[in-house]
Amino acid sequence: MEVKAIVTLRPAAEDDLACLNAYCYAEGMDNLPGIENVTVAADADNDAVAFMRLAFSPAGIAHVNPIVVNPYWRGRGIGRLLTEDALERYGELRLVSRGASVPFYRALGFAEIPWEDIAPGVTDDCACCELREECNPLPMRAVR
Repeated sequence: MEVKAIVTLRPAAEDDLACLNAYCYAEGMDNLPGIENVTVAADADNDAVAFMRLAFSPAGIAHVNPIVVNPYWRGRGIGRLLTEDALERYGELRLVSRGASVPFYRALGFAEIPWEDIAPGVTDDCACCELREECNPLPMRAVR
């Protein structure tokens, strides 16, 4: 079944925030600062099953910060759908991939870039993360 038949992309609503923060917590991330620049993938009941938050550099370049898919919904193309939607809208995306996610992003056309090409603020968590060696983060970029 095509992913667009099982989820709808929409801007996040205030009612989504508790769920999105629970997804962040489950992945060892801090709470989101709010719903600004957050796109949700919602199921048939309009419940959030995944989301992508974008942060923008001073030059206006979109940075994924973060993308999270509910474990039950993984493997269905929802992360790809969110990423392709953002690439269509902004033409370029940058991110810091957790090492295990690098093959996923490479399959979407992302390539490694220098750390200094990632906006300040996006890399803050990596700089002081106790799990950095285990995570093996990699800065990446894709352009449409």
